[in-house]
Amino acid sequence: MKIEGQRPGIDTAATDAAQRITTDQQNQVNRTGARPAATGDRVEVSADAKLMSEAMKTAAATPDIRTDVVEQMKQKLAAGEVGNDSGRLADRMLDSILKK
Repeated sequence: MKIEGQRPGIDTAATDAAQRITTDQQNQVNRTGARPAATGDRVEVSADAKLMSEAMKTAAATPDIRTDVVEQMKQKLAAGEVGNDSGRLADRMLDSILKK
């Protein structure tokens, strides 16, 4: 590295390449009047992220209270099928959840 005046002069291949690209792009703009296509950053979403996004959309679309299940349980309670034995009720609720 050599110092010219107050400013260091850094002569590197990367600096030269960046200057050539900038000059080439400017020349292309001057010839065609249009800017070259951008070759910027690119983002790719993983399969896991896509799955998570779909799961979040489905969860948001699902109602907080499933009225069909509430009605079914009301009918079972009215028929005496549930409510008499709390241990049995807990077991059946767990079985119901695990079957799905």
